[in-house]
Amino acid sequence: MQAQTLPSRELWRWYILLLIANELDLVFTYFGLSQGTFMEANPLVRPHLYTWWPLLMKLAPLAGLALGVYAVLTRGQHLQQRTLGALRLATAIYTIVLVMHVLQMLTSAFTG
Repeated sequence: MQAQTLPSRELWRWYILLLIANELDLVFTYFGLSQGTFMEANPLVRPHLYTWWPLLMKLAPLAGLALGVYAVLTRGQHLQQRTLGALRLATAIYTIVLVMHVLQMLTSAFTG
């Protein structure tokens, strides 16, 4: 029983980290746009920036991912390891995006 609990907790932890990173990306994007430090790079989001659609575009896939994580937890251990790897990779990518946001905001704050 203990072997089942730990991978599921780790999957959910990485999912939550991805959720937080995803929402921080949205917050930093709006902050950067309001300060005039950068433009939205995603062509799907750009026309809808000042509506509620970007939030839905972020939350709907994450809700689907939560269902996917739940489904994987009912399957075999090999799927859990693959899913954990994918969650880690996605979180790492979003972390890089967040670091780029912060660096761009700091650069624009120091240059004027």
